[in-house]
Amino acid sequence: MLQQQASKNEIVTQNTELSGLIPRSPVVVIMGHVDHGKTTLLDTIRKTNVAAREAGGITQSTGAYEILHKVQDDFATKTRKITFIDTPGHEAFSNMRSRGATVADLAILIVAADDGVKPQTKESIQTLEETKTPFVVAINKIDKPNADIEKTINDLMQNGVYLEGRGGNISWQNISAKFGQGIDELLDLVLLAAEVENLTYSPASEFAEGIILEAKRDNQRGVTASAIVKNGVLKAGDYIATKTMRGKIKLLENFKGEKIQEALPSSPVLILGFDDLPIVGEIFKAGLLDIEKIRSDQKVDCKKNCLLIPASDKKSLNIIIKADVFGSLEALSQIIKNLPQENLAINVVDEKIGDINDNDIKLAVSTNSIVVSFKTNISKSVENMASLNNVKIISSEIIYELIKAITDRIEKFYTSTVIGELEILAVFNGQKKEEQVIGGKVLNGSIKNRVQVKILRGDVLIGTGKITNLQKARQDVSEVKTNEECGIMLDSDILTQKGDVLRNEIPPTETK
Repeated sequence: MLQQQASKNEIVTQNTELSGLIPRSPVVVIMGHVDHGKTTLLDTIRKTNVAAREAGGITQSTGAYEILHKVQDDFATKTRKITFIDTPGHEAFSNMRSRGATVADLAILIVAADDGVKPQTKESIQTLEETKTPFVVAINKIDKPNADIEKTINDLMQNGVYLEGRGGNISWQNISAKFGQGIDELLDLVLLAAEVENLTYSPASEFAEGIILEAKRDNQRGVTASAIVKNGVLKAGDYIATKTMRGKIKLLENFKGEKIQEALPSSPVLILGFDDLPIVGEIFKAGLLDIEKIRSDQKVDCKKNCLLIPASDKKSLNIIIKADVFGSLEALSQIIKNLPQENLAINVVDEKIGDINDNDIKLAVSTNSIVVSFKTNISKSVENMASLNNVKIISSEIIYELIKAITDRIEKFYTSTVIGELEILAVFNGQKKEEQVIGGKVLNGSIKNRVQVKILRGDVLIGTGKITNLQKARQDVSEVKTNEECGIMLDSDILTQKGDVLRNEIPPTETK
């Protein structure tokens, strides 16, 4: 079926070239359940050994790589380029898989023949459907003694994946990623699918555009971001900007770590030059950008590490996140950013892998942030520095404990501390709001002279005022305590009446 579609697509491709657009190579994501062979497949394709270097054999970061595949047609052998994105399969990294599918033009859904469709397989299928990403299926581990290809096909059909020759139109290939069986045929299917999609770019585009895959801060090189170029030509020296970050490209490297002057669409590239960490998954634009206009479009607060922070009237809770590995960092960051923010803006000022250090404490001081630490070490000197600077550190090896501590802290933004409440027993002069003379009894806590109070009628807040004079037994006093009666002169925005309650409280605070 793909071959027929590809033939029909030749006319479209010719018309595309005449219009000034140039075909580009496909960007392919490999998706599937943990331990179904995604990284092993990529290893075999690349003739490298990435899996042995992964912790526990599980991929925990997103990488992009280019490979060359030879295709034989009726006249000659051609070499075609394919860019692969390797996405994690562990359940903690679901949003990374979703991002991978959004970046990619095509996908390979890999399913182990000895295991069938599993939870992350189902999630991958859902992601591919939601993002409308075309895909082919690789049934892996056919070399296993307990491999059951028919059962795997039935599992796929029960989950809405209908394969060619089995009542559907999705191309598929049996493979053994470990031994290389069926790999060439699988890559042929990928390239046929790419022809059907008619992937192109405009070399004359004013700007280069692409998507940020990873971002980190290197001790020697500073901020680095890996990305995929999707249109135009990305060049060293270009200004570059995402929705949250900007900069000027100082250096470009290809996926091999080699210095390059420009990167064409579908190319994975490492970018040095962002002012600070862009957000993973953001679209970037590069070229002759008006950086000053970008600055004026958003509120820039250099007290907050020069991050681009959208203007907001909300109170804010600033957080610095440290974690042991990227996967944990991203999972924790995503959970924190998804916490309810109806009346409170949660700003992740910085997020890094590694132990908490002096610079983190300095940043926390300058940005009025708390530090959230997952499975990282804190030296005694850093603890002392945090204590001296009143920096709150929340640390745990259990994510839900960290989230509970953060939500408890958020509650402080909404919960006032009641200092004292007084019930009005009599109103002696109710004609002038600014000179109300009242008598009352302290119900709890204490009431002090010259403090601001809230006025409640029943459970409803009806106004505010300020105590301008406080007396007990006709003598001026500074404070009246629980069960004591007193006289008050009140300056208020409303007229009070018997039964109202005056409440003195400390409002929600943003202090550490």
